[in-house]
Amino acid sequence: MLKQRILTAIVMALVLVATIVFTGNAGASLLFALALFVAVRELFALTTKSENTLCILIAILFASLFWIFNLKSGIRVNFYFSFVGSLLWVGILGYMVRYKFSGQWATRIKWLHLLMGLALLWICATGLLFLHRHFDAGGWVLLYTLTLIWIADIGAYFAGKRFGQNKLAPGISPGKTREGVIGGIVCNLIWMSIVFWISGGWGMNFWQFICIGLFTSAMSVVGDLYESILKREAGVKDSGTLLPGHGGVLDRVDGVIAATPIFIFGLYIVGAI
Repeated sequence: MLKQRILTAIVMALVLVATIVFTGNAGASLLFALALFVAVRELFALTTKSENTLCILIAILFASLFWIFNLKSGIRVNFYFSFVGSLLWVGILGYMVRYKFSGQWATRIKWLHLLMGLALLWICATGLLFLHRHFDAGGWVLLYTLTLIWIADIGAYFAGKRFGQNKLAPGISPGKTREGVIGGIVCNLIWMSIVFWISGGWGMNFWQFICIGLFTSAMSVVGDLYESILKREAGVKDSGTLLPGHGGVLDRVDGVIAATPIFIFGLYIVGAI
């Protein structure tokens, strides 16, 4: 299982790096549109527990509109989407805290899950393209944003396996531990320091760079927990089967969906954009 997971991760990383670095905005837009098509299908399956022809047509329309919109729209429009996304995720975190991470709040807004999921997917994808288009080294900034979430995820997995004792949110995701989250943060601190040394921080000083990275990593956990709620409601372990050893596309980008708008808003706060 671990070997399969690693092989899939290597293939995904190669495709992602090649597309983002060498094909420009058009290639990145197309890649994200394809990912959105799969993610929307998975979202329908999780929230409606069905996937009929209408769901597939809506997924095609959603991905097509995203691709066309991001070829035509201005950069600032994508930034405004990220600002809205930050507010939505703060609201989701507030509900989680209110109900003590039990997942009970989900039934109160169950009918909103599909609409909210579609909005958050759109905001995340447009936010990533905003990073790609705004910075001179936009492809590398985008990749750095993704690695923040995935390195935290990897660190949390191994730290949780080795040291995990205290459950983070047993009512939502019994496998996640506080020790795992701390392990992910430690791994990210090392990674952020290396990237800052190489890149110069893209207009930020060291402490700004670290603080934004830490908030981004923390919010990725909220995205992970939110998807766990949807899977728990649907009675499934994974959102799909497209990625061997990883599950579905949503299983790989749940943290990215939450972290991207927070990362962009952090850049705005410190004056980097």
